[in-house]
Amino acid sequence: MQKKKIITIGPVSAQPEDMASIANTLSFLDEDYTIDYLDSLSIMQDASNKAYYQLWEQKLAHYIDNYDAFFGFSFGGVIIQQCFSLFAKVHKPIILFSTPTFADSTLTEKLGKVISLCQEKKLEEALNALYQPVFYPNKMPPLLTIAPPDKEQAYERLIFGLTRVLNTDATAILQENKVAHLHLIGADSNLVNSNNVIAPNNGHLIIVPHSSMRMLQDNRLFCQKVILKALNNEPL
Repeated sequence: MQKKKIITIGPVSAQPEDMASIANTLSFLDEDYTIDYLDSLSIMQDASNKAYYQLWEQKLAHYIDNYDAFFGFSFGGVIIQQCFSLFAKVHKPIILFSTPTFADSTLTEKLGKVISLCQEKKLEEALNALYQPVFYPNKMPPLLTIAPPDKEQAYERLIFGLTRVLNTDATAILQENKVAHLHLIGADSNLVNSNNVIAPNNGHLIIVPHSSMRMLQDNRLFCQKVILKALNNEPL
């Protein structure tokens, strides 16, 4: 039997290769699905939000007919939300992970600190400031603060991506759009939580117990069960 296909758009990262950690968490799907990954920073044009997300709409339009489901992690989820109009007449599973609807004061403070450290050319400190809240309340592995080989690329990617996250608000889209989707957020996350995420009018917001922002690692079995139900269009 031919495998179904999933497109996954990743979070902001210092280098495209960081998507490997996302791939590991989704390996339970490999038997039945082929998963292709898009770098959320493959488009980095300096443009207004409207123009920027139109570029993403144009890009995703090439994939929408050939894939059976769409996943978005953090900024990847922000991108998918902004492109919901593409999915209005296409009923395919959409799953978002730790995707802020808007930037509240805490998210603005924490991501703003990372941006400032990048502007000061302090990459190791910036990575530490980025990943500590992502792992909270768990400890962050020290290897994550090792700078990638191309530091200038890392600065550019982090500044561009995190700034775009802070400047994007999907409140109106979630209130007006009728695109059904599932959104998972970690119950213990102090970065993406009920303070900056609103439940969609058409869809499900599930708060994953005992989880940081990385709920697929922290509560693997719970998440796998919910994801499989969503992919099979079963009641959640």
